[in-house]
Amino acid sequence: MKIAEYLSAGQENAVSLRYLMGVTKLDSRVVRRMIASERLSGTPILSNNTSGYYLPANEWEKICFARSMRHRAKEIERAALAIEKTLDKGERNNDRTKRKA
Repeated sequence: MKIAEYLSAGQENAVSLRYLMGVTKLDSRVVRRMIASERLSGTPILSNNTSGYYLPANEWEKICFARSMRHRAKEIERAALAIEKTLDKGERNNDRTKRKA
């Protein structure tokens, strides 16, 4: 079974995670893992926070999705760096030691 089989082309035809859970009878974690796996295998499953999951209807939808993902990745990196700045020097050194072990 492939998640892409349950998707239609175009953002206007997007379906929710809840819908995918219902039709596949799988929990959300499994569905998300399957989506990630299919994406990495070359199936362009797109998504957004408001509509859900869908296949691209055109190249522009792929471009918009890729831009959105890159923006999210930058925001996650910024948040991680901000939290790391709050670590005191001793905690930073302990963390590096743990990673080497």
